[in-house]
Amino acid sequence: MSENSTPTPPVGPTPPGYDAPASHQQPVQHQQPYQQPVQHQQPYQQGATDPAGTVTLNYWLSVFFSWIPALVFFLTEKGKNGLVDDVNKQNLNFSILRGIAGFLWVIVPGVGFIFGLAALALFVIHILAAVEAPKKLRSGQPYRFPFNVPFIK
Repeated sequence: MSENSTPTPPVGPTPPGYDAPASHQQPVQHQQPYQQPVQHQQPYQQGATDPAGTVTLNYWLSVFFSWIPALVFFLTEKGKNGLVDDVNKQNLNFSILRGIAGFLWVIVPGVGFIFGLAALALFVIHILAAVEAPKKLRSGQPYRFPFNVPFIK
């Protein structure tokens, strides 16, 4: 017989939750941490913006904040696109006209009511222009206000 006369009992499956003896352990597999897939971004392309979007922003800001946004857009967008330059110049001129009408409404006694009505009418016209100007620009035409004073040429 053999040197060891005691028979070794057969080893059965290990129930869940119990560790197997060290001699029967399987090699430990290390799990890789979750990595997000790499996303390749498109490089920034200057000039890829829609000019009608900046005109829309310009007009709506000018409706509520008068000539200041119109001046900022006129100076920052100058020379990039001839049609947009013309539209921004029209907006700046109209914003200056609205500012003058509002100023006269407050300052001039007696006939200030007339300038107040004019300022209100110019406000409504400016809202309509903020809706129509981007549409005209997308079709390749400049937007013209019904009446405007060319302060800036």
